[in-house]
Amino acid sequence: MLRTLRGKRARPGAVALALAAALTVLTAGPGLRAEAADVSAAGPVGVVEYDLGDEVFTDPSNWHGVSEVRAVVHYPRAVDGRLPVVVLMHGQQLPCHSPREEDWDWPCPPGVDPYPSHRGYDYLADALARDGYVVVAPNANGLNHHMGVAPQRARLINRHLELLGQFSETGGGPLAGRFTDARTGEPTTPGLRHRLDLDRVGTMGHSVAGEAVMYQAADGNRDELPDGVRIRGAVSLASPGPSTFFDTLVTGAPLAVISTGCWSLGNESYFEDARGHSGANGFLLRLVKGNHNYFNTEWTAGPEPSGGDDTDCPETAGRPTPEQQQSLLVTYLRAFYAYSLKGDRSVLPVLTDAGRFPGVDTETDSY
Repeated sequence: MLRTLRGKRARPGAVALALAAALTVLTAGPGLRAEAADVSAAGPVGVVEYDLGDEVFTDPSNWHGVSEVRAVVHYPRAVDGRLPVVVLMHGQQLPCHSPREEDWDWPCPPGVDPYPSHRGYDYLADALARDGYVVVAPNANGLNHHMGVAPQRARLINRHLELLGQFSETGGGPLAGRFTDARTGEPTTPGLRHRLDLDRVGTMGHSVAGEAVMYQAADGNRDELPDGVRIRGAVSLASPGPSTFFDTLVTGAPLAVISTGCWSLGNESYFEDARGHSGANGFLLRLVKGNHNYFNTEWTAGPEPSGGDDTDCPETAGRPTPEQQQSLLVTYLRAFYAYSLKGDRSVLPVLTDAGRFPGVDTETDSY
C-alpha cells in the first residue's frame, strides 16, 4: 500500500538555471554525498555538444518525419575506466523557441532557435556526472513537430547510443570531429575514448518520452537495441502513461515511476503492470501536488504558451517550487542509478521513504 510521509516545507532555493552550481549536500541517503559544484572551465565535469543536422534521423518503417541528431554530454573528467551511461530524453514541446505559432515548424524558420529542451536537465546531468556517469541528453524537436511516438523516440535514443559507442571504441564514425565545448562553442575532442560501458545503460524519459524508455527497455523490444547495449534501469518521469499500441512491459530491469498528481498519474500503470511479473525491483514515487514542467528548467522558464505551470491545480496550497522538484529529482535519480547501474543497495531507503523530501508531499511504493 502507498504510504505518505509529509516533511517540513523547505525554503525555495536559487533560480532553476543556477541550481546545479548551488548544490552542496542533498537530502540523500547512504553513499550519496554531493560535492559543491565547480563551474570553472576546467572543473570536474566536462560538457560537450554534438550536432549532425536537423533532418538526419527518420524511421521509414512506419514514420516519415525527420528529426535532428543533437545532444549535450556531461562526463567526469578525472574518473578512469569504463563508465555507465545515462540517457535523459525530454518529451513533447514546441519545436522552436518562440511564442509565435507561425514559427513552430521543423526545421525552425531562419532566425528562430530550436527549443533547447535537452538543456533543461543540465542540473541533473551535472550531478550524475559527478557520481561517475556519462550523461547524454538528446534533443528531439523534429520528433515533436512530426509527432513521432514511443518507437521513434526509443530508436532515436538507440541511434545516439550506437554513435557514441562507435566513437568510444574507435574514435571514428559520424561523431568524429563534431564535438564542441558547450561553454565556448569551440571544437573539442572529449575524453570519451574507451570510457563508455554500454552494458550498463540507464534511461529517463520525461512526459511522453516516459513511454519511449519503457518501450526501449521492454522485454519484447530488446532486439532493437544496438549491439552491446543493455538497459539496466528505466525511469518514467511525469508521463501521461502508456498507449495501447506498444509493448512497454519491463520485467528484466529495475524501473522507477515518478508521477505528478497535479498533472497525471497515468504512468503509474508501468509500475502496476510489472508488479508480480518482474524479476527486478520497481519503485514508485508520487508527487501529490507535483508539476509536470518543473523538472525541466527550460520548460519552467517558457516561452509562453508552453512554459511555466501547466497543471490543472495551480492555486492548490502547498505546491512544490521548481527548485524543490529539481532537488528531489537529483536525489532520487542519483539513488536509482546507484542501485540499478552500480548495484549499491545502501541507497534503497532513498527510493522507498517519502520522508526524504522535505517540503514536498510524496507517497511511495515498491516491489
